[in-house]
Amino acid sequence: MKKFYKNLLIFLIPVFVVWGITEVFYRTAENNFTFKNQRIISEYNQIETLVFGDSHAFFGINPEYFTSNTFNIANVSQSLYFDELLLKKHIDSLPNLKNVILNISYFTLSAVDNSSEDRWRRYFYQQQMNLNIPSIFVFDPSQYSLALVRRFDKSVDLFGEYLQNGTIVSCYENGFGMQDETNIVPDKEKIAVMIAKKHEDHLLDFEVNKNRLQRIIDLCNKNGVAVYLIEMPVYKTYYSLLDTAKKEKINATLTNLEEQNKGVHFFDFSQEESFIDSDFRDADHLTNEGAEKFSKILNAILQKK
Repeated sequence: MKKFYKNLLIFLIPVFVVWGITEVFYRTAENNFTFKNQRIISEYNQIETLVFGDSHAFFGINPEYFTSNTFNIANVSQSLYFDELLLKKHIDSLPNLKNVILNISYFTLSAVDNSSEDRWRRYFYQQQMNLNIPSIFVFDPSQYSLALVRRFDKSVDLFGEYLQNGTIVSCYENGFGMQDETNIVPDKEKIAVMIAKKHEDHLLDFEVNKNRLQRIIDLCNKNGVAVYLIEMPVYKTYYSLLDTAKKEKINATLTNLEEQNKGVHFFDFSQEESFIDSDFRDADHLTNEGAEKFSKILNAILQKK
């Protein structure tokens, strides 16, 4: 029996050591969640325009090219679920906020709550952006240990990135996502087929997210903030592969929100003709040059409005 306990101890010691190191890493290494939370708080009195959304906005809307003081609080795979929670947390502390820009992707309105993309991120939003996440229950052990949240291989990759670069923050001070020419996909036709298939969920029930958008709009109206609902430019082949009925319903839903609410402006740039192949990193993300072009277009719209 003593031998059994000895062997068990020998087995558990490295497990606990690895767990401890991983936990310390997640609690101390600055990342996009902690960085953006600190930045928006430090800029409360200056921010006039806030950009929300997923990776399309994160890499595609650059505050540098806006006349108003702009901060990009979008993030990779950030759903409307988190957009609403972030807005609710910060809006009362933003006395000079005038505009909210919210990108709507093909999958945004049909996204289901607590999806596989959201399931692990919600703990980071809770712990590192100080959000109250309704889907996390008090007895959920993962909220007390971030080391339990992600797959171990993902944590190893992240730790390796930290050792190599000295940071895992992948955005600039204004919140815009970092990328370079190494991120550009050479065969956009091929990747367009893959991404269109990945994004097709065959869901046309928008009710939950339409209601969520309405709550965002109501909150902005209450605070005198204009809302810009944006469909961003995407690669032409990717767009052609998406379900026509769903694209039409997205457009109709956003048009209806614009018509039924004051201070709401909807713009569909999905097939904006001025964007050429070199403006796209892949099927649905802009390059830095494409982001500059798009950001200047948005800035002109805000200036005009």
